[in-house]
Amino acid sequence: MYSVPNRYDAIRYREAGLSPERVEQLTGVPYRSQQRILTEEIPFGMSDQQLRGQRQVGRPSVLSEDLRRRVDALLSEDPAMKGVEVLRRLTTEHGYTSGKNPVYDYVKGARPVKHALPVVRFEGVAGEFCQHDFGKLRVVYTDGQEEGLTFYAARLKYSRMIHVCLVEGETHEVLIRGMESAAQAFGGLALFNVIDNTKAGVIRRQRDPETKKEQITYQQQFHAFIQEANLICEPTYPYSGNQKGAVENLVGFTKGSFLQARRFRDRPDVVRQLVDWLFLVNEERPCQATGIIPITRLVEERPFLKPVGFGSDGYGLPYNAVVATDARVAHEPYRYSAPDAWIGQSVRVRLHRTTVVLHYNGEAVTHPRIPTNGRYSLLPEHRPALMVKPRGAIMARRQILMDLCPEGERFFTELVHRRPRTWRDADLPAAWEIFERHGESAISDAFAFCVARGTIGGEYLRAFAEGVAR
Repeated sequence: MYSVPNRYDAIRYREAGLSPERVEQLTGVPYRSQQRILTEEIPFGMSDQQLRGQRQVGRPSVLSEDLRRRVDALLSEDPAMKGVEVLRRLTTEHGYTSGKNPVYDYVKGARPVKHALPVVRFEGVAGEFCQHDFGKLRVVYTDGQEEGLTFYAARLKYSRMIHVCLVEGETHEVLIRGMESAAQAFGGLALFNVIDNTKAGVIRRQRDPETKKEQITYQQQFHAFIQEANLICEPTYPYSGNQKGAVENLVGFTKGSFLQARRFRDRPDVVRQLVDWLFLVNEERPCQATGIIPITRLVEERPFLKPVGFGSDGYGLPYNAVVATDARVAHEPYRYSAPDAWIGQSVRVRLHRTTVVLHYNGEAVTHPRIPTNGRYSLLPEHRPALMVKPRGAIMARRQILMDLCPEGERFFTELVHRRPRTWRDADLPAAWEIFERHGESAISDAFAFCVARGTIGGEYLRAFAEGVAR
């Protein structure tokens, strides 16, 4: 379709006596189109859009009556059918060849209107429901510094007791440790635990197209925790506030009543004031929803709570691992020693708060979760297996001492080059004796002392360990 200015120019040039060929050169309008345009009435000042509307140029903007009936039939079968699927069926099954907009426009108006349902607020009985959530907020301290804080929050529906603690991240372990801390604060957890729809607890939600039942896939370690703790978990649906019943917006309440309502000097000050705030909302101030101080209601609720008893070191997150040829088990980023008889066997690793326990065939080996040397934990009872061969014993002892601290590696680097023929028989035994007799801290301090002064040798290590040189 030629634009209105082109049409005006074609009419004007022809009326001025220019040949059709010359008019085509100037306007791009061929002869036959010029003949048609000369017979048209185009009011002065008409726009291209007005011309198109007058001529009804382009694809139809509305569906025919027959196609409307077919769309109505499709939507009656499946009211939630997407517009793109309706378009596909009209195109493939009913020969529709025009554009998508008429279809989408009609579907939008013909689809049954969804009426908003009222939010259902309900009260739980004692010990029935507990809500668990994560929250984030950037806090500006009094000195102008900013920090992003992440917190875990839990609240019992019946008593309104609340528990909040600062955490690092939103992992499955943080969620588990948070629920353990809530159980300790409340005296147990409720029968049903409503968690936010977070990847820390829920990996996937799938609905069976036939039965319409939803299958929830929990994060593996979190699933093991709720099973061993004998808890029932109910992940919330996205945008389903009514599932949490009468419990208020827990994250919003924590932000508005605490983090945004107070001023803090630094993170330790946040922790100190958090203790005071929790005492205020739990033990001094009546809850706005119930009119009763939460601690008073907790007395009634506590007998119905389920204890979560995994000891002072908390629940051991379960993992499977294979003992490598160096008799160690890897659990990133550390490695933990095991008996040499376990080499090649699959063991159960339980990750507690401060310890790691390896389980195999009824036996257990306990390590500190974070090794002293920052890389691996080698228990004293597992060292002899490394000392069977004479040369292997020498190199194993040296490696163990070097791994204790950076100064240990620097000490032996200097020692090997200064005393290449004697360090094995004189200096290494002296260092190992201090290590076995006085421990890791003592030999590490001795290494640091000698490296700092350039006094490299076993006699200098002994002098420091015996207090002769300081």
